[in-house]
Amino acid sequence: MLLVNYESPDGAKRHRRLWNGGNGRGTIQLYDWRGTLVDRIHAENIGCEYGEYDEDY
Repeated sequence: MLLVNYESPDGAKRHRRLWNGGNGRGTIQLYDWRGTLVDRIHAENIGCEYGEYDEDY
C-alpha cells in the first residue's frame, strides 16, 4: 500500500491520510426493501483506497 497525497481538480485536499493499493477484492450485495437478495457482484484484482475524509468539506 502507498500513502497518497491526493489533490482534487479544484485544488482541495479532502483526505488526511489516504492509502492506495492495487490488489483489492470485494463483494457487493444488493437487497430490495423486503430484504430479498436481488444481485451479488464479486470483483478481484481491483484498485482499493482507504482514508480519513476531512469533515470540513
